[in-house]
Amino acid sequence: MEATINIGEQKVRLKANAITAIHYKNQFKSDILKDTLNAMGGVEAILKLQSLEGAEDYEKLQLLLDEIDTVLIYQFVWSWAKTADRNVEPFYEWINSVDMPPVTELLLEDGFVELLVGNVYRKK
Repeated sequence: MEATINIGEQKVRLKANAITAIHYKNQFKSDILKDTLNAMGGVEAILKLQSLEGAEDYEKLQLLLDEIDTVLIYQFVWSWAKTADRNVEPFYEWINSVDMPPVTELLLEDGFVELLVGNVYRKK
C-alpha cells in the first residue's frame, strides 16, 4: 500500500507493508497495531474514519479529533516514509527537518486514511 502526501512544500512517498511494523518497533519500542488503535480511539473510530470521503466530511472528522493522538500519527508517518525510503533519518531528526502539517490536513490527504486503516485491517 502506497501514497504520496504533501508535507510542507515537498511530496513525501509513504509505503506500508510488513517491514513498517519492524521500523516502528525499532524506533518507538511499541507495537504499531496497538498504537494505531490507541491513536484513533479504537476500532469504532477507525471505522468512522474509513467512511470519510474527503474535505466535505470535515465535520465528521472534527468529531473524531478528540480521539486522535497527534504524536502517534506523526510516528506512523515517519514509519511509512522509512518503509518507502530506508535512508530516512531517525524520527527526531526527521520530524525536526520537515514542515509537518496539522493532523487534520494529513487525514484529508489522498491515501492517508487507507494507510492508517491498513495498520489494522487489509482487504484482500
